[in-house]
Parts: sequence; structure tokens; C-alpha cells
Amino acid sequence: MIKKRNRKRPQQEPLIDWNAIRRFALAGGTLLAISGAVIFLFLLLDRPVAAIQVDGPFARVNASQVEAEVLANLHGGFISLDLDGLSATIRRLPWVDQVRIRRQWPNSLHITLIEQRPAARWGETGLLNIRGELFIEDSRHVPAGLPALAGPAGTENEVVSRYLAARSYLRSHGLEVTGLVRDPRGAWDMTLSNGIAIRLGRHRVDQRIRRYGDLVLAIVSPDPGQVEYIDMRYSNGFAIGWRKQDEAVIAAL
Repeated sequence: MIKKRNRKRPQQEPLIDWNAIRRFALAGGTLLAISGAVIFLFLLLDRPVAAIQVDGPFARVNASQVEAEVLANLHGGFISLDLDGLSATIRRLPWVDQVRIRRQWPNSLHITLIEQRPAARWGETGLLNIRGELFIEDSRHVPAGLPALAGPAGTENEVVSRYLAARSYLRSHGLEVTGLVRDPRGAWDMTLSNGIAIRLGRHRVDQRIRRYGDLVLAIVSPDPGQVEYIDMRYSNGFAIGWRKQDEAVIAAL
């Protein structure tokens, strides 16, 4: 007699994993709640800017003009405002060098400015800062006592570099460079604090400056007021133009 064995049928997995759906729904609901809370908090904090404070060690920057520029460019609220873009806008104002803006709770902006420091005159009315940058092309007020530099457009850095090198060398001889000009042909002329103009030409300019300090200065130092100019463009000498004589005296080395 053959006995029939009862075989267990394998259980079929459900077509839908309701547990996974519940977990997904719970996670989605949590994320949605957090996102909603963040958005609500952002909208609550991103209120309109109500106060602007401008300060800093400046004398020529107009604080009222800065405030007006800020108000015209307030594109956003306390949180969403683009501070970098606003800083760039303020830096385009005359005499503004550096800008620092910070938010001040609950709805104010605190702006600190650093003013440009003019280090030299460029041409008749332009001003260069301490980095050799032309920050004003047509200044209504040019501070007194600045060295007068000039050159074709785009040569500001070249002229400033040569001025700094010449100043460093000539200061050791008790002189200041009061003027330095590069003409469109590349020729250089320099004016010193003793009132003498130095014609340097286009070639070996640094060498000629040193030749003046090492050799020529001792000749003209006793009475520099009588010297109008010194021409250093000679290969083996120089020429001295005296104020009371019609012709220059040429000296050979």
C-alpha cells in the first residue's frame, strides 16, 4: 500500500511590499516636514533690510552716496541679499578701495569702508593708489606733495615699478624722485627734489640712473640751483645744462 505524501506549496511573495511603502512614505513625510520648516524659517528671517550703517576711516568717501547706492541695489532680503555683488557695486564708487559688509540681526547691514590712499599723481588730474592702480582719472582735488608720474595709457605699472626702483636707489644719496615720465616712444625723463631734470632716454635707463648717483651728483651738488637739466643719454658721458648759460657743458667719462 502506497502512502501519498503531502507536499507543502511554496508561499507566494506579495506583489506589493506594503512595509517598504510605509517606510518610504514615512521618510518622505519627514523630509517634506523638514523642508517646509526650513522654508518657513527662511521666509521668517529673510525680512526686508530696514537699517544701513556705514563707517570706516575715510575722509573723501560720501557716506550718504554709499547708502543711496546700497538702497538702489537691495535685490533681496536680510538672508537672500547677495553681499558679494553689493560689495562690488560699492567698490565702483569714487575713492572706495575695500568694502566689508556683514549682516546685523535682525534686519540691518553694517558696512565698513577703507578709502583709497593716493600715492602718486598720474598726468595732470589722475591718481594712483599704493598698488600702482589708476583709481581716478579726473580728480577735482589732487593732494599736494605727490610725485608726478605719467605715461601712455596702460603703462601705469611699468612707470610705478621704475619710480619705486629709482626712489629706493636715490634716497640713499639724499634725493627724492618728484617726477617720472615715459613718453610714447619709450623715452624717460626724471625730476629730482633738488630741482634738476634728468634726461634718461630709452635704453639702459636703470644704468644711467646709477651713473648719475655715482658720478654726476658730486659735480652738481655744490650748486644744484644753477643746473637746469642733465642729459644722461651719451654712451660715455653726460651733458649739463646750466640755467645761466646758453650752451650745455658736455663731460666725458
